[in-house]
Amino acid sequence: MKKRAFSCLISVGMSVIFLFLNCILEIGQLTVYASEQSGGQILINSEYVIPDDLGWCTYYVVVATNKTDKDISIKADFTAFDKSGKELMKVHDYSDAVKKNQQFILYGQFKNADIKDAADFKYSFDYSETDNCTYTSVDVDATKLGECIQVSATNYSEHDIQGVGVRTVFLNGKKAVGFDVVNIADVGYTFHGGSTNSQVVGLNAGAYDNYILTYTSAGNDELVDF
Repeated sequence: MKKRAFSCLISVGMSVIFLFLNCILEIGQLTVYASEQSGGQILINSEYVIPDDLGWCTYYVVVATNKTDKDISIKADFTAFDKSGKELMKVHDYSDAVKKNQQFILYGQFKNADIKDAADFKYSFDYSETDNCTYTSVDVDATKLGECIQVSATNYSEHDIQGVGVRTVFLNGKKAVGFDVVNIADVGYTFHGGSTNSQVVGLNAGAYDNYILTYTSAGNDELVDF
């Protein structure tokens, strides 16, 4: 892929007491500024700590908006620490393409057995400009289906692209009660030109009255290389 002139690393730390698991962190809107040469910023809209319904893992979910003036590829490191500052576990996430002004979700999935002594989470973003966004080729629609949501996507282009990555936070009032991730594609991560497919999210979300759904769409032939 053609790499452009800027790359940026931003880091954010949030103290999380586990008494607040399963609820939104009351931080309001936190703006995180990128380095000066990038000419932009990543806006953090909200952060959630969400245990899964089986008690096996915990998700640290960040909802953000690309407020740079560029389309970007972005990766994230999420780290859990104990009260002494010792690193307990580090996990990673990424998105190959986020359009400028597009909202997106990155998350860390932590196995509960590995973070039972956690007192603090920190995360960092590393992003670069990309010309691999294919948002204009894709139409995405979400429809309530019983207690779940059916997400349909169509690739209107003539070219294959990567599958549409859908991430959803389920809310009951201000409380996050579930998180789900699906990939909409034909085979694996390939979404053929002209295809329409769908997936269901929220099978284990429980009772909710609102949700935040984001999706990403990137080309097949130019993958991000950080």
